[in-house]
Amino acid sequence: MTLKILKAVESTLDAIFNKFYEVMLSNREFAIFFKSDDHIKSLIERQKKYFVDSLDDSEENLKARYTRLGEIHYDLKLPYVDFFAAMGILEEGILLEVCKQHESQEIMTAAFRFFRVIRAYTAKGYLNRMLDADSKDIDRYLENVHRSTEIDTLFATERIIWLKNLIFAIKVENRGAAPAFHVPSQIINALPMKKTKDRMLLEYIENTVSRIEINAANVFFFLEKQDYEEVLTLYRELLQIYKLSLMLSNVITIASSSWLISNLSKDKLTGLLTRHSLNAMIERELGLADASAYEISFIMVDLDHFKQVNDTHGHMAGDAVLKKVGEIMLDNIRATDLAFRLGGEEFLLVLKGASLKIASGQAETIRKEIQAHLFKHEGSNFRITASFGVSTFNSPFQVRFDKMLKEVDAKLYQAKEAGRNRVNSS
Repeated sequence: MTLKILKAVESTLDAIFNKFYEVMLSNREFAIFFKSDDHIKSLIERQKKYFVDSLDDSEENLKARYTRLGEIHYDLKLPYVDFFAAMGILEEGILLEVCKQHESQEIMTAAFRFFRVIRAYTAKGYLNRMLDADSKDIDRYLENVHRSTEIDTLFATERIIWLKNLIFAIKVENRGAAPAFHVPSQIINALPMKKTKDRMLLEYIENTVSRIEINAANVFFFLEKQDYEEVLTLYRELLQIYKLSLMLSNVITIASSSWLISNLSKDKLTGLLTRHSLNAMIERELGLADASAYEISFIMVDLDHFKQVNDTHGHMAGDAVLKKVGEIMLDNIRATDLAFRLGGEEFLLVLKGASLKIASGQAETIRKEIQAHLFKHEGSNFRITASFGVSTFNSPFQVRFDKMLKEVDAKLYQAKEAGRNRVNSS
């Protein structure tokens, strides 16, 4: 029956494919994938031959052919929504021609079915590649997660192994191979909020677990029908699973982090964390950044000529300056970032997932706010400035924290040597 489709459109096949590419080239989103006129001509001929050859394929060969086509287009980084939109253009041209040339309902039905099948298997090709990519990401995560703390490691490992097993179940299209999602009781029992009976947070964890299970079931519903196009559309549901499990992991991590931070020593004057707290937390923070493959930036700050403030205006004025500078820093970093008073007039900011450009911008904002603030003490008005060193490190980290600290300290020293009141990130 598929060969009858070819006979129905054979005389106009060149015109159909030329029109197909004209429409694609008129669309800016599609046109970026074509390099030149020769490239377009070559693609037209190849696509036409591919289409004609597939009309004589068995269902099994059709599956292999278009699954592979989906994988190729994924590797070419052609978004699947664009590919299927383009496929829709070609399908419309073919079906219109069949409709014009033949009144046979049987041929029309065969044409509809043919395009439904090749769309489904192309979608399966995209899905295969996406699942392979996610599986590799998970393997990388598992290689690095050992550097996190006990609670983080335990839950992250449980969560990520669940995702890996779920991906395997999707690839083999077997709901029975899909694991149940749960939070191990030893993790719940180890959480600080369990001891304080924070029911809202525990209920959030329970509700999120339920939503993850429902979203996973939705994906398998369409897999069992072999409706791969719908499964690919529902990949957003799969991403929702990732998002929910990641949110759940982050809630548990943040909850344990918040409890940890609340019990760390803080500087009584500025309210910032102390150097002792830095020593207690930094390996944990680097471990989380390494496991999650995000960069981390350090900003070291030193107030310029601070001794003169104490000598001229007194130590109470100096304390007021330190307190205000601490407030300015906290106002200009995210809740997930960390601020430490290392001692005297020296500070360190730890920005998670922040690039060098972002960290340098934050440092410049803080520098300007410190410079612009007018301090008033016992009838005297004065201003101060600060110098900044900024360094960013990408996971997996190749140097220990003491080396990182020396690098950012050297950049701060260069900023002071260059005239102070500046940010050095070069």
